[in-house]
Amino acid sequence: MIERLKTWWKKHRRRYKITRVLVVNSMTAIPERIGTDLYLVRKGDFCKRVVLNCPCGCKRRIDLNMVRTHKPSWTAKLEKGTISLNPSIWLPEDPCQSHFFIKYNTIEWVN
Repeated sequence: MIERLKTWWKKHRRRYKITRVLVVNSMTAIPERIGTDLYLVRKGDFCKRVVLNCPCGCKRRIDLNMVRTHKPSWTAKLEKGTISLNPSIWLPEDPCQSHFFIKYNTIEWVN
């Protein structure tokens, strides 16, 4: 019964949308509290990092590398104020163990 309740809670505390995509030119421009926003750190046309809170609600800050010469790395597609990231974001070492894609500001959960 407790396991079912935990599973139900994990599913219902998840969010399914990125509110805004904000482009900044430095990590220092990202506020301490980012809420449901996603920050793209960019120098000119060069994307360096993506920062967001874990959408499961655990409040973990996720910092993704966008530089292809460093592994792992992600690619971003910006289109009409929305963002899509590839590959999926998976946090197997964290207590929440979240695994999701971001497509057009929508969180698509794998599990």
